[in-house]
Amino acid sequence: MTNEEYQKIFHEIKNNITFINSSLQLVEKAHPEIKAYPYWKDSMQEVSALKRLLVELSSARLCDDLTLKKTSPDRFLPKLVNSCITLFDSDDFHCEIEIEQSLPEIFVDFDRIKRAFFNLMKNSYEAMNGSGIVRILCIQNGAFLQLDLIDYGGGISPEYLPKIFTPLETTKPTGTGLGLLISKQIIEAHGGRLTVESRPHEGSTFSIFLPFC
Repeated sequence: MTNEEYQKIFHEIKNNITFINSSLQLVEKAHPEIKAYPYWKDSMQEVSALKRLLVELSSARLCDDLTLKKTSPDRFLPKLVNSCITLFDSDDFHCEIEIEQSLPEIFVDFDRIKRAFFNLMKNSYEAMNGSGIVRILCIQNGAFLQLDLIDYGGGISPEYLPKIFTPLETTKPTGTGLGLLISKQIIEAHGGRLTVESRPHEGSTFSIFLPFC
């Protein structure tokens, strides 16, 4: 099945879920007493979770259709970080960027890499409870640009670490378990790879490797 066919199916399912969600909201507005029903809140949360899951699955199907453009890391990385960090509603969450000088150019699909990078940064943001500094290091590693995202959120539990890129595996109550998988797929579609290192009781480092032109 082509990406276009998948998107058509996802679009139709999303329309139906949106209709159900809107209908439930109208019921709640007309009959506010229904919020006292023991399972009403859970039902509304499940519909919202289903909608988020569908959006994530839809995004996962788009990794093959890249629009690549040549850029230098010192132009692309600050723009990438700034466009992601503005999406977080916190004055206490910041990034420090260090870029090695005279790095070769790379080919990237900025919108897709932004999605991958945002998922990783969101993971750090939540691990650090929306407060602190994430370090972004950009260096040359052989034929690859290595981009390290270093947080100080306490690290990843050893039992969960092997499953971190497994679909629907998550430790977050409202998570879909697809964000990190999608990041990995996007980066691999660029010919790169994504790795993770946990520093117990300290933090985590996600490393993006993208091939130079």
